[in-house]
Amino acid sequence: MSTFTTTPPADLGPIRPDWTIGQLIEWLSDDSRQHDPALQHPLSLIEAALTGEQWSRPPSTVALIRSLTLAAPPHGSSVIADVLLPSRSLTLVA
Repeated sequence: MSTFTTTPPADLGPIRPDWTIGQLIEWLSDDSRQHDPALQHPLSLIEAALTGEQWSRPPSTVALIRSLTLAAPPHGSSVIADVLLPSRSLTLVA
C-alpha cells in the first residue's frame, strides 16, 4: 500500500507554506506589505481556503488582510500548507 500526498502551490511568493496563520498575520502587520499588489494572489488563495468565501470582485490586499485577521483566532496555529491542502491523502491498494 502506498500513500501519496499533494504539495501546496508554489506561487505563494514571499509567503512560506510552513508559517502558521498567526505568523502570516504578524508578518503582514508591516505597513509596507499591506499595499503590496504582489501579495494579492497568494493572500487570495489562503483567504479563500480559510474562509470558504467568494468575493464578487477581486479584493484589495488590505481587504484580504482584514478578512484573514478576522478569521485568524480559531485558525491561528494552522499551517498555511495544511489550510491550502487539508489532509487529502490518497491511499492506493496494490
